[in-house]
Parts: sequence; C-alpha cells; structure tokens
Amino acid sequence: MAGKLYGAAAEYLRNRFHGELREQESNPTVGTAAATIVNSNPDRLSLQFTNLSANVIYIGLAETVSASNGIRLDMNGGGASLTVSDDGMLVTREWFAMASGAGSSAYVLEMSRFISDEQIANGEVEPT
Repeated sequence: MAGKLYGAAAEYLRNRFHGELREQESNPTVGTAAATIVNSNPDRLSLQFTNLSANVIYIGLAETVSASNGIRLDMNGGGASLTVSDDGMLVTREWFAMASGAGSSAYVLEMSRFISDEQIANGEVEPT
C-alpha cells in the first residue's frame, strides 16, 4: 500500500471527496469456481481489474458469475475499470470472479477515501 498521496491530483481528489486517499493493490488467484475477488467497501472511489493470465476471467456482482453471466476480462491484459463518478455504487460492491482455467492471476487496484486522525484533530470532520 502506498503512503499518503501528494500532488495536484491528490489535492483535487481530497477536496472533492472530503478525505484522505488510499491506494491498495492485490494479486488474487482466480479459480474455476466463483469466489470473492474484492470485498465491499463503502468508501471506495475507483476499482481496476486486470487479467494477467492466459485464461479468460469473468467478474460480476454475484456468486453466479460465469461465462454467460459476467464481465469478460480477456487473457493477457484484459481489464475493467470503475469509478464512483461513472459507475456509482457499483464501485463499492463486493465483486466475484471465476476463470476458464485454474490458478489464473489477476491484478486489482483500489482507491478509497478514509478519514485521517489529522482531519479529526483539526476539526475538519466529526469522529463517529
């Protein structure tokens, strides 16, 4: 996970979404049975899926994801990208994946908002 994000883009996003930002990368292995590839997160702002394997991967919002019920990520670099401004609540949901072959590698990049201790100490937000 990256540390605190700096620069003009980070400042713009902090102001727009009223919080600090966090990036998180993962490299899940996807099998032939549907399983969670990313948990739900109500503060997630963007989500990127990339298929790193030689097999096709399918992603969807339910464990019923399959070749006929899901978003296809083609082999060797196929991907899907979601942002809160374009895709609304879909970016915050739990996502499932299954692949046409066992042991399929994927890459997931998430960007989320979080309320920092510094914001609470400065009175920018009320602690919950």
